[in-house]
Amino acid sequence: MFTKTVLPIFSLIVIVFLTCLTLPAYAVIGAIEDGLVAYWSFNRDTVQIQKQAEDIFSGLMAVVKGDPELAAADKCKVGECVLLDGDVDYFLVEDSVPAKIDRDWDEITLECWVYINALDDSWNRIISLDDMPANKAVVSLYYDDDDNQHGFFVRAGGQETKAAQHNVLEDIPLEEWLHLVGTYDGNTVHYYVNGKQEKKYAVPGGKLPKGGLKLAIGDRSDGCNCDTIQGYIDEFRIYDRALTAAEVKKNMSAEGLDVTPTSNHLSITWGHVKSRRR
Repeated sequence: MFTKTVLPIFSLIVIVFLTCLTLPAYAVIGAIEDGLVAYWSFNRDTVQIQKQAEDIFSGLMAVVKGDPELAAADKCKVGECVLLDGDVDYFLVEDSVPAKIDRDWDEITLECWVYINALDDSWNRIISLDDMPANKAVVSLYYDDDDNQHGFFVRAGGQETKAAQHNVLEDIPLEEWLHLVGTYDGNTVHYYVNGKQEKKYAVPGGKLPKGGLKLAIGDRSDGCNCDTIQGYIDEFRIYDRALTAAEVKKNMSAEGLDVTPTSNHLSITWGHVKSRRR
């Protein structure tokens, strides 16, 4: 009787106990990792606010320019984030060897959460991958208060976004969190706001070629202090492919990266998952 009833129950208890040890205490919706190049969570343990912010996926560093602030979780979208003053604050990404940023981009996706506090009658680059000052290769999530518009600007192969035709022709919304995504596959641009496709148009310029490409967060890459933003940035990711509409919606709900025991990046992501979502 003992072996027929107690032992099976005991075995079941052991299995449940071991399962609890191996799984996280909460369910995490992980961002898409296929094609992910870099991911700045801006969580507290990834930022030395007077020095740099770490990309928790591939180890790139975004060097601090100016004096941005590390904002508390209750001000941010997912965990902590950074606050830029609209004057001289931005981050410039240091590339690796071999290059992750200054390389040929056959396709690309830029994605982030942003909260704009104020407009200032100029171009403002939330995220920008460009070859300034040559200005021949550009992809940028941006807004232009002077012309009342926002969108995903692309310049490649002599082709470019036609702002008055391709942008959302209204000021970017203020004082609310926006999930912005721009994708480019060498021929077509998609611009998503809060999971909804706002614009789709052709820029048949082919790849964004390597040669002087730099990545900046909160300004263009030469730090002109003329395209800076005033507001918060959180959860910035860059992909080397164009995400689908379904993937954009999934990432909008993401709270970090996949931290299941089978994750290829478990050792990197376990300590950087954000569970405090607004």
